Amino acid sequence: MRTLTLEERQELSRRREGFEAFLAERMPVLADFMQSLELPDPALVLVDATAFLAPLENWMKAQVVQTEDRVWILTRLGYFIGEYLIQRRGGCWFLNELPDSKYFGRYVVGRFAHARNSSAMVDPFVVANAYLADRPNVTLSGVLDEVEEEIERAGS
Repeated sequence: MRTLTLEERQELSRRREGFEAFLAERMPVLADFMQSLELPDPALVLVDATAFLAPLENWMKAQVVQTEDRVWILTRLGYFIGEYLIQRRGGCWFLNELPDSKYFGRYVVGRFAHARNSSAMVDPFVVANAYLADRPNVTLSGVLDEVEEEIERAGS
C-alpha cells in the first residue's frame, strides 16, 4: 500500500469528519425527494427502494436536466442508487480508505452480504453521473441491472 500525501491525508480526515453528517442527511433528503414527486408513502423509500424505481424512472423520462439543476438531481439519484443497492445486496455506506482504489476518499456502498465478493464497492454518485450523461439512451433500471451484474462479476 502506498503512502498518502499530505493533501490526501487532510482530505481523508475531512471526509471522515463529514461522514456522520452525510449519513444523517441522505435519508430525509431522499424521503423529501420522493414526496416532491408526489409518490405515496415517500418515507418507505428508505426500506423499499425497489418499489420507487419505476415511478422515479418514469419521472426522469420527462426531465430535462439543466446545468444549474445537475448537482441537485445527481445528489438525489446518488442517494437513491446507494439505498437501492444496500437494500438489494445487504450492504452499507462507508468511506473508502483504500489508497489504491479508484474510489479512494469517496463515500461508497459495499460490504455486500449478498455478493460473491464482499469487498465489492460502488460509488453511487459515479453511477448517477453516468446515468445522467447517457440519458435518454439508458434507463435507470437498466443502469442498476448493469451495476448489480458488475457486483456479481467482482467475485468471479
